[in-house]
Amino acid sequence: MGFFSDLNKKLIENIYAHSSYLTDPSADLPRRVKEIVDLLMPFIQPEAREEVRLEILGIIHEHMYDEVEIEDSAAEK
Repeated sequence: MGFFSDLNKKLIENIYAHSSYLTDPSADLPRRVKEIVDLLMPFIQPEAREEVRLEILGIIHEHMYDEVEIEDSAAEK
C-alpha cells in the first residue's frame, strides 16, 4: 500500500498545484486579455455572462499562438 499511498499523495499535490490550468481556461492568458473580454460583458445578457466569458476565454486559450510560433513567423518575415 505504500506505493499507492505515495502515488496518491503526489497526484493530489499536482492537482492542487496545477488544477487552475485544468479548470480555468484563462489561467495562463495575459491579464490584458481577461480585461478585454470583461469589457464585452455589458453586451451579454446578465444570466449568460459567466458562461459566455468562459467560452470566449476557452476559445482564445485553445487557439492562442505559442511563443515559439510567434518567433518563427517573425523570423520568416
